[in-house]
Amino acid sequence: MFRDPAWRAAADLLVGADCAGCGTPGPRWCHACALACRPAPRVVSAGLDVPVVAALDHAGVAARVVVAWKDGGRLGLSAALAHLLAVGCASVAVSGPVGLVPVPTARAQVRRRGADPVKLLAVTAARHLRDHGQPATALPVLRRVRRTRDQTGLGRLERQANLEGAFAAVPSAARRCLGTEVVVVDDVLTTGASAREAVRALQAAGVPVAAVVVVGHTPPPRA
Repeated sequence: MFRDPAWRAAADLLVGADCAGCGTPGPRWCHACALACRPAPRVVSAGLDVPVVAALDHAGVAARVVVAWKDGGRLGLSAALAHLLAVGCASVAVSGPVGLVPVPTARAQVRRRGADPVKLLAVTAARHLRDHGQPATALPVLRRVRRTRDQTGLGRLERQANLEGAFAAVPSAARRCLGTEVVVVDDVLTTGASAREAVRALQAAGVPVAAVVVVGHTPPPRA
């Protein structure tokens, strides 16, 4: 569905002070770093009962770009990262319109960043899919129903306990999922705790989930 020039054009259009991947003065995402972040969707293991697809590994250049986008105020990278997410979504076998459900961001983080980055990714990725002939809509139907700790530095079991029961589907919004192939989307999958909780909350509301798709997957540490 997506041809090679698309991801390259997305990177070339991002003009800024320096590259988020390597720090070289010039485009926000230089040509070399765009090449390093060329999407290669693959199914990853996350212990969920639905397929989980990552557009690329969250390591090296890709990790630096995502961190700059999410925590460094570089939201101008959203279009390029959303393209990576859309490529991952396009690799999922679906039989109808797609509904992209973003993992909900904590309110404090939304205030600090000035935007909900994952919701922004979902909206832009849905537009990319529509531009390439796949009916798609962003469906921000999940919300956080209790406070959680910052996940940074938490281990697998701590993250799971931290997010257990933290999400819920808004009933009126969940009805919009009818007639769509629901795909949960997020920026990075580390332990799978956020994706697992999102899938649980949707299924508890009677919403079937076709897959989880993320921009990057953190590779497990080498033995």
